[in-house]
Amino acid sequence: MEQFACIGSACEDTCCAWWGISIDKHTYTKYQSIASTQLRRKLKQNLSVKPQGSVQDYAEMKLNPNTGDCAMLDQGMCSIQLELGESYLSQTCRTYPRVINQAGNALEMTAQLSCPEAARLVLLDQQAMEFVDVDLAQIGSVTYKHKAATTLDQNRREFYFPEIREMMMEIMKYREFSLSHRLILLGVFCDNVNLLMDEKKYKELPHFCVQFREEVSHNDELRSYDVYPLDTIFQLQYLNNYLMDILDDTIWNARYRECIQDYKQGMTRNGSSLEAIAGTYNYSYEHYFKPFMDQHAHVLENFILNHLYSRMLAEMHVNIPVFDSYQMLVADFAMIKLHLIGIAAHHQQLTAELTVKLIQSYTKNYEHAALFLKNILDDFKKQGYHTLGYMSLLIKND
Repeated sequence: MEQFACIGSACEDTCCAWWGISIDKHTYTKYQSIASTQLRRKLKQNLSVKPQGSVQDYAEMKLNPNTGDCAMLDQGMCSIQLELGESYLSQTCRTYPRVINQAGNALEMTAQLSCPEAARLVLLDQQAMEFVDVDLAQIGSVTYKHKAATTLDQNRREFYFPEIREMMMEIMKYREFSLSHRLILLGVFCDNVNLLMDEKKYKELPHFCVQFREEVSHNDELRSYDVYPLDTIFQLQYLNNYLMDILDDTIWNARYRECIQDYKQGMTRNGSSLEAIAGTYNYSYEHYFKPFMDQHAHVLENFILNHLYSRMLAEMHVNIPVFDSYQMLVADFAMIKLHLIGIAAHHQQLTAELTVKLIQSYTKNYEHAALFLKNILDDFKKQGYHTLGYMSLLIKND
């Protein structure tokens, strides 16, 4: 993300439409005294103070009811930034598409893939998920996604959260295994971590990490991909039925709507019966999805690593069980894979451009719908699918 720079009006999408744009109190106060009478008047007309607002979320910008655009958007560019410079942007606008979490004295920056340019930088660069130190002061005042205190008390589970996350990241880089295999190994790890945490055996967690490394190196069952269950008909039916059930109430992003049209046309190109769709699904996986991902293995690996780094520590700190977080990651991964296989069937190929467009628009459509992944998790539990075996069925295609 240190390479990120907004491409403005050249962007295929806009971050300034259909989202609530929060204005912090400091920025709101600055807007009251800007020199330009015309811009100050326009801001006054389009800023609304929140009755129950906070210092960080003090006011909001009005949106055009027809286009969804921020009132300050002018031909794809922010008129505030054009006239006054980046220092006059609100904390929300200045931070996006960065995700900044604070863990004790450490600040961590990752990316929101709902931004097309950020998605390209994260997904397409093989070195994108090599973490480096950056000077966050260069960004200025920012909004933190999550803040968590650290502890030196080894009797508290929070003491072990960073080590657990680092182990998760390590597992996803075991490149002697396929990405799907690694994701299942991550599930084995998370399932066992969950058990230790439930039993409050926090001090055993470091030893378990060491033991798991050894097991992955020598345990034939863990190392054998064929051990884990496979059922592409179940995978297709569950994911596609869930997706179709929610689309009417959840789809709003125009680029994602285009992807859904491609997906539907691709999946039904040989007929609409389950047998025909399943045949198309398996053919597209074998002939389009798999060859592309074999050549660009870093794309979905980077997606998973970005997810783990930006969300896992925060979710542990708000008491989301580790295996629940893992299941939401699998839901994201499986849904993206489903979409891409259908889109590839429509285009009879899968390209970097199609992949980035889907992941970016899918993320934008659902990322700010806070309940999307939680609702899938709840459905897993309702259906009795909240086990490692069922996660394997959603992950594996071969």
